[in-house]
Amino acid sequence: MKRRFFALLLIGSVLLRFDFLFAQVPQTKPAPLPPEEVIKRFTTKESELFEAWKDYAYQQETKLQAIGPANTISGEFYQLSEFVFSDAGKRIERILRAPLSTLDQAGLTMTQEDRNALINLQPFALTAEELPNYKVSYLGKEKIDDLSTYVFEVVPKAILDPREMKRMKDKKIEGKYFQGKIWVDDVDLQIVKTAGKTVPEFQQRFPKFETYRENIDGRFWFPTYTYGDDTLVFERGNSIHIRNVVRYKNYRRFSGDVKIKEIFDDPATPPANPEASAKEQPTNPASANTTTPKTTTGTTETNKTQTNKTTTPTKQTPSKKP
Repeated sequence: MKRRFFALLLIGSVLLRFDFLFAQVPQTKPAPLPPEEVIKRFTTKESELFEAWKDYAYQQETKLQAIGPANTISGEFYQLSEFVFSDAGKRIERILRAPLSTLDQAGLTMTQEDRNALINLQPFALTAEELPNYKVSYLGKEKIDDLSTYVFEVVPKAILDPREMKRMKDKKIEGKYFQGKIWVDDVDLQIVKTAGKTVPEFQQRFPKFETYRENIDGRFWFPTYTYGDDTLVFERGNSIHIRNVVRYKNYRRFSGDVKIKEIFDDPATPPANPEASAKEQPTNPASANTTTPKTTTGTTETNKTQTNKTTTPTKQTPSKKP
């Protein structure tokens, strides 16, 4: 009995010693990436995303409202469009629904710069090709719901250059860049949220906005929702309360044998349905001439006159949406 007891005691001592030795081994964690490496990786992913985006058709539902006293709607712009990409990588817009805008009743006019902001800048993608145009500063880490993110401030270098600002003002170039913050998921190293506004502003004014993304195809985070609520203050001192909601939905991936013909650049091609095809246009149409008197702002301030298969998201972005 004694011999067995001492044998068990010896085995127990060895096991305790074994556990103690392994407990002293430090648990190694992945070294945190330096901000420069994070920037390099997420901008590379953004370039890949932009190319992958060309394989998808999607719908964009835009609602821009001017808010009057007692939270009443004094004017509204609404448009539902479908976007596809041609074989040449050109984004083509087909307008599905577009009631007559009533923003003029609130003293506002949609400008071409507004359209560029809605289509290109609010779903902002900071690609590796665009990176040289921006100063990107690391602000720290932030938890958004169940996502751990890196936060960066993004400022166009042109805004920091007085001579370039003067050139753009003289050339009447407004609303060309995004300025604000971006949130990058620390696992996928992709942008999951942006918040900021369109710059520069000279005569025009652009509202602040936030854009959220969702993981659509298991690889890339696509924009799905933009919200803005801001007061635009104009040069003459008057102000207009603006509310903006954009939804990007019904993402559908093309099969490899689908070809999109760019009929918009071929005036000899007759439309099959003139009434419907009259609304089909490239995303950057030339601004139409207008005889309505106005002072440019962006949404532009004016003188008031009477005139298939959907891809299901696999991973949600932060749910803190207004």
